[in-house]
Amino acid sequence: MAVALTVTMVAHAADLRIGFKAEVTSADPHVLNGQNRNVWAHVYESLISEDAKLRPVPKLALSWRAVNPTTWEFKLRPGVHFHDGALMSAEDVKYSIDRAMHLTGARTFRSYLKGITGVTVTGPLTVQISTSETNPTVPDNLGLIAIIPRSLGANVSEESFASGKSAIGTGPYKFAAWINGQKVVLNKNADYWGTKEPWDSVTFQFIPREPARASALLSGAVDIIDGATANLKSAFRTAQNIEQTSVTSYMLNYLLLDQRRDVTPFVRDNNGAPMSSNPFKVPQVRQAMMRAISRSGLIRFLMKADGTASEQLVPVGFFGYDAGLRLPDYDVAAAKALLAEGGYPKGFRMTVQCPNNRYVNDGKLCEAMAQLFSRIGIATEVSVMPFSVFLPRAAGGPSGVSEFSIFMLGTGAVTGDSLTMLTSIVHTPDRKTGIGANNYGGYSNPKVDALIDAALETMDPIKREALQQQAARIALEDGAIIPLLNQNATWAYRNNLSFAPRADGFTMATDIRPR
Repeated sequence: MAVALTVTMVAHAADLRIGFKAEVTSADPHVLNGQNRNVWAHVYESLISEDAKLRPVPKLALSWRAVNPTTWEFKLRPGVHFHDGALMSAEDVKYSIDRAMHLTGARTFRSYLKGITGVTVTGPLTVQISTSETNPTVPDNLGLIAIIPRSLGANVSEESFASGKSAIGTGPYKFAAWINGQKVVLNKNADYWGTKEPWDSVTFQFIPREPARASALLSGAVDIIDGATANLKSAFRTAQNIEQTSVTSYMLNYLLLDQRRDVTPFVRDNNGAPMSSNPFKVPQVRQAMMRAISRSGLIRFLMKADGTASEQLVPVGFFGYDAGLRLPDYDVAAAKALLAEGGYPKGFRMTVQCPNNRYVNDGKLCEAMAQLFSRIGIATEVSVMPFSVFLPRAAGGPSGVSEFSIFMLGTGAVTGDSLTMLTSIVHTPDRKTGIGANNYGGYSNPKVDALIDAALETMDPIKREALQQQAARIALEDGAIIPLLNQNATWAYRNNLSFAPRADGFTMATDIRPR
């Protein structure tokens, strides 16, 4: 009996069960979706991977270099086999990138591959990527693209991936089953080229509701859960075998201000009458609002372990982070003085719009900000709505002009590079090129634009990072946006495991080990 019990415990220990907040929506690895990428990254690999701080590290490509300003060369890792036994080659890489570039649908990786004009096989383990113009972020963006065998052909379907027939990658785990809306089961790839995994099988059990995930962990139905916010601390307090951890994620919550219109709709004077001018176009007003935010207070009293006070556009460790840059300290007196200097000594009234079901504590966060702004003389009301209603109004639809005057959003440097934030939410919007696509407030500064444009054409990473740091510094001093906090990625897990958290919030079996 003792031997049988020991064997049972060992077998159980080799099965990892993950309580996963989101559901997988597609089995096709070239369909863009964060939770899909988290799960399928166990099955499929890319040329370049990311470390815990989202810095690029070699994966299927051993090395890469810029041959010239419009050509990147990648040297592939030899001896890598797909799950069907076929040897990976440069032809497979070409096939995969070409497919990702031309896949149709609402959510694809085409925006990350924009500007790539061709993929050329120059040797069995060498590919060259041509671009229409200088693009220093090609390696980062290719790190998002799963490499699959060219034998799948031109017409491989979602159904074929979902059944497992075409679910062929090079990763440490193989596709075993996907039960839509319930779970994904993966089995260990015993022939994996890299470090061998301790888990014979990994199950991602989809449990959307936080209390249900906590119950599953407490009952032993799963071994680890994501989305374990500070609300669950009391639930785990008496559990001696549960640990919680969190890490600053790339997701930044911030305020956008209407800096485009001369008159903005949700701002009134202190008598409630429409104003003839837009205070958000005044730099001193934006700087006053920056000083009105007590980021440390938001963390201490509201977010707790669910957030980190933001310092700039990206967190510590990301490419473009500036160790010498900090946002202004919370200072009510200084904020009031800046308002007076900007021409609003008695302040004004405004309504801030926010989602209430997208980010952790998003509605409460906006209520807290309303109190902070009211302290400096800007009487603030809050309007919250579901994200599905909020986003189209914030983005402005076909016109590209937001309906709101001041509103909260969240975005982040998914590749760990601040250039993503600079080109998306800071650069002057240009609908023709797509740059500044998420700059819904209409901020525009030619000096900042010039620095961002220069970074986009700079292949030397040291020089490029300096340009991005300078652009971010000027933009934040100018009040391009008002950063609030970075959402934290949070987990809870059984204490017989060790776990290394990641800034992208991914729950990777490769980061979980038995103790």
